[in-house]
Amino acid sequence: MAGRPVEIRLRLFGLRHSRSSRIEEERRTCQLGTTVGQLWADLQRGADAGTPLASLQRDMVLALVNGAPIQRLDKGWETPLAEGDTVTFMVKAFGG
Repeated sequence: MAGRPVEIRLRLFGLRHSRSSRIEEERRTCQLGTTVGQLWADLQRGADAGTPLASLQRDMVLALVNGAPIQRLDKGWETPLAEGDTVTFMVKAFGG
């Protein structure tokens, strides 16, 4: 049944506060069929200016659904969300 509300668990690592590695977790309601990419876009639209969440491009973000990186999922950013999913967003770390 497309469009019915579903509850997901959202985890953000250091994205809502500049200079913070704080982990934030919340329950969020979205519509069945909302994709990971749509969720990211919604979060960015509601973000405070000056925070990493407001300014990071998608290619700089590691996104996971139920612990699996979206690059390993068939639909990537277009993966639809379902009841009880855990979605995690964090800044990609580079180094060597």
